[in-house]
Amino acid sequence: MTTPVKPLMAAAPASEHAVHFQEGVYRPSLSLPAEAPAPALRVTRSGVVERAARTTARANSGVRPSEASELPSLLDQVHAVIALEGQPVLRNLLITQCYYELSAELVKLLGGRNAHWCSFATWASKTAGRFIRNEEVPALLRQLIVSDEDEREAISQRAGLTRGRGQGDPERERAPRISGIDLLTPWWGHGLGLLEVPERILRELSSDIAIGNLKVFEELGPLFVRMIQVYRECPQPGDAELAVLLDGLQTGPSPEGGQGLLRSAVVHYHEAMLTEDHDRKAELILLANARVGLHEQVRLQPYIARALNAPVRCLLDSIGLRGRRLPEALETMVLDQVEKVQSVWRLLATKEMMTMRLPDEILELGHDLPAPPGLPLHCAELATIEDRELYELLSEYDAHDQTTSGCGAEDWASLRERMSYILELFRSRQSCSRLLERPFSLEQHADIVAWRVPMPVHGEL
Repeated sequence: MTTPVKPLMAAAPASEHAVHFQEGVYRPSLSLPAEAPAPALRVTRSGVVERAARTTARANSGVRPSEASELPSLLDQVHAVIALEGQPVLRNLLITQCYYELSAELVKLLGGRNAHWCSFATWASKTAGRFIRNEEVPALLRQLIVSDEDEREAISQRAGLTRGRGQGDPERERAPRISGIDLLTPWWGHGLGLLEVPERILRELSSDIAIGNLKVFEELGPLFVRMIQVYRECPQPGDAELAVLLDGLQTGPSPEGGQGLLRSAVVHYHEAMLTEDHDRKAELILLANARVGLHEQVRLQPYIARALNAPVRCLLDSIGLRGRRLPEALETMVLDQVEKVQSVWRLLATKEMMTMRLPDEILELGHDLPAPPGLPLHCAELATIEDRELYELLSEYDAHDQTTSGCGAEDWASLRERMSYILELFRSRQSCSRLLERPFSLEQHADIVAWRVPMPVHGEL
């Protein structure tokens, strides 16, 4: 990051304030009025209720999620968050809170002091929320595209364009409105609209990240809920319970729509739950986390790539540069602005998109990963890797040795570079207890579980 680090919000330890799903953290209503029988919800093989069925169920209920009189099942609560439409900011907050609740449950069930994938997903989702809410970025993008007043005036004079409108003057009333550097030209019959480009970039960026945030939760949230349900009912699960979890997952590689990596991860979580060997448990959980993480990043690839390409794409689309010849008076200026967007956007991506905010640190993903604050790089259980499958996976992404040198990503759109950093992150922070803390203050938590976006007075989200 290139800006001063802001103080992080104090978070209450999970052990002190953990409130679990069955205790009513969420109260979404999926029940229907008595006179209207509930429609049968169609479920995909991955356990996700089809969107049309979820939307119909919520629409017919006539009850806001926070007004339900009966607590729904774990699966219903997750599906209610998935079904929320038209409120990406609130949905992201609910997804983040959901991941925290799932994390608290799974840590208890798996045993030990190991963070698992949902623990990391809590803070990744919270970081994504900053982009979904468009925090801090618009001013920088606008400054990037809109130069100082002298340059704007010179550009307008070179283009021979009229600035502003004058009230009461018919000629000036009919003149084109130019806001800052809203350049109009008869060659296209519409404005270049450069001042609006930052807002468009932010809209597309927010949308891409919100969709990615939802897509991952839509697939993995129900899976972890089912795992919790199965293991709650059977503290000593066997092959039958494992088969129940695997039955909802498709075979095949993730790039082809399969869920083979998730099937492998479920097996490793299952084995970790049964073993009493602390070293073995830690390695199995890391292996499971890695499998889920790789599957997640494959799913996110198109959204990450699109988000990173948003600035130039939006600018070129806005000015009609593709397939058109610019007027000579504007060509140099516009191409200069495009280059400026490309150059500064990389800095912006490093500052915001390529960071992850944890309870006690802000990680810059374009730099090598430091050791956790006050701790060695790796906990004792993961200082050396004995499991051959885990070692081979870590080696594939250069995360197998005793250093994180070289793990900083240069291009976050590269799946390999992302995974190299993510695996180092998983290994080095798996035993960090602060990852299990609440992602929101108690005041923010109260608003979020009531399906409200917290007020600014309650602190920075």
